[in-house]
Order: sequence, then structure tokens, then C-alpha cells
Amino acid sequence: MIERMSRGRYPPRDIAELLGRHQRTIEREIGRGAVKHKDTELRIKTVYSSDRGQDVHDLNATAKGPQLKLGKNREMVKFIRERIVQHKESPAVVAFRMKENRIPGSVCAKTLYSYIDEGLIDGITNESLWEKRKRRNWNKRVLRRSRKTPGRRESIEKRPQEIEERKEFGHWEIDLIVGPAGSKVALLTLAERKTRKLITRKIPNKKKISVLRVINGIEREKGAANFRKEFKSITADNGSEFLDVDSLQQSALSKKKRTSFFYAHPYSSWERGTNENINRIIRRFIAKGRKIENLTQSTIQTIENWINNYPRKILNFQSAQQGFERELQEIAA
Repeated sequence: MIERMSRGRYPPRDIAELLGRHQRTIEREIGRGAVKHKDTELRIKTVYSSDRGQDVHDLNATAKGPQLKLGKNREMVKFIRERIVQHKESPAVVAFRMKENRIPGSVCAKTLYSYIDEGLIDGITNESLWEKRKRRNWNKRVLRRSRKTPGRRESIEKRPQEIEERKEFGHWEIDLIVGPAGSKVALLTLAERKTRKLITRKIPNKKKISVLRVINGIEREKGAANFRKEFKSITADNGSEFLDVDSLQQSALSKKKRTSFFYAHPYSSWERGTNENINRIIRRFIAKGRKIENLTQSTIQTIENWINNYPRKILNFQSAQQGFERELQEIAA
């Protein structure tokens, strides 16, 4: 069937649909059975031969090592496909969940990545892995530049070492996710450095007063004393929306200082790496160019909950919410 349709100039996509197979499976088979053939005008063309494809398959089979753990384990394949495609989980998290749920034939993350690289799981390719297809190799990293921070703002260079090392709870990074050009509404994100806990708030514009209202609102929700314990410092970039340092640091409920603001160097997004990474995860749900004003509060809350309850490899497959609640219990003890 593949031979007849390919010579009839049907694309692999149509052949795969007819045979109930993945397109990549058909493409691999056509490559495996490719032969040189002269047409009636003595022109050499590359065509697919089913006999050649079978011969190559049989030859390759003689060199196979131990049988793949996937084998005929349909339960595991279904589980992997569902967790990656529907739940947007990484292979590392899927491997953790397989062991957690005692899925027969469970494999480690490295093996699962190899299966995907080799195209052994129908419906799953590296394009299905958002993180992997977005990853880039950086050959050069710009070093921090020592610049004097204008006005009364404190440079990140003056931030205590325990914040840099993530040893102490209560230190956050703040940023905005914006919509397309001309759109005013934005999404403010706060990320706690130690636990990776995320707080999101929709704001009407990118002005200082809108950011200040969010911080004031969070302080009112938690109370002045709890806010000081949970928000010991906040690190921002040099966007104009974060530059009212006196108002941001002063409590809305008293005249006391409620937190300390630090400012990263210009063009140094890695200095707020936690926030930048979480923002990239948010972009899996809110693509660039999508208007923030069209998002309902329910949608924003669903995204926040997903991220906060997602098992993180860096947290030994605990979620940010679990780590955050544990820190709050220690504060209260």
C-alpha cells in the first residue's frame, strides 16, 4: 500500500492517515526502502520499494540488542502520551509519575528521552517537548557590569549572599508579561526564589500605580506582620513600572518598611532567573501576541495553580506549593 501510494505521489501524511499510523513512521519506512530507479526516459529517480524496506528491516533486526521495555506495554505508552500531550509534563516528570503510580515496565527519564529521540512512541516527538525544542545553547554569557544604580534604588550587587544562594525563604522576583504592541493590560508575576511559588495578578496597565496596588493588595490579604515575614525582599528589572521604590517598600498599613527592593543590571535577565523561567512556562499557556485583557480571572488562576502544583525536578519532584506551605509552617512554629 505504501509503495503504491508513494509512487502515486501521495504525501506521507495522507498515507499515514489511511493506514492509521503516525506520519513519522511512514517517513522512516519510505527512507528505509528507498532505491534508485530509471524511468522510461532513463532518468534516475528515488522511489520506495516494499521489498527493499522489508530486507533492510530484517537485516536491522539481526543487530538488535535487548528488547525495548516499551514492547507491547500499551498501558505505559498510553500513560506517557497522555502525560506529555494532555498534561504538558516533561519526560523527567513522567518518569517520576510512572514510578509513583507503579506503572509496569517503568523507565528512567534518560531512557524515555532516548525513546522519544528515536521516534519509538507514536504521537510523541521532540516537537511535543516544549522545553527541549525551545532550548538554545549559549556560547557566551555576559558578565555582570558594576553600574551605579540611580537615585535611591539598591543594586542587586548589594543583595545579601543568602538570597543569591536561595538558602532563606521570603525573597521574590517580580516581572510583567505583556500582550501585543498597543495592548495596555499586563500580567504581573511574582516568583519566590527558594520554593518557586508563583503569584499572578492581572493589571490594567504598565504604570507604577498599578504595580503598587498589587503589592498593597497582597499586603492587605496577608496582614502587615505576615507580609514582612513572607516578602523580605523583591528583585525587579529597571522597568519604569518598578521605579517608585519608596512607595513599594513602605507598608500600606503603617509607616514601617515592609520589604526591600533590589534592581538587576540592564539587559541581565538571568539575574532574575526564577521569574524568567516561570514566565516561559506561562507562555506555554499564553502565547506571545495574545491579548492579556481577553483572559478571564479563572483562566489565570488555573495557570497559576498548574505551575504551583507541578512536580519540579529541581525540588526533588515536590511542587512549589508544597515547599511554600512547608516554609509557612516553619514560620508559624
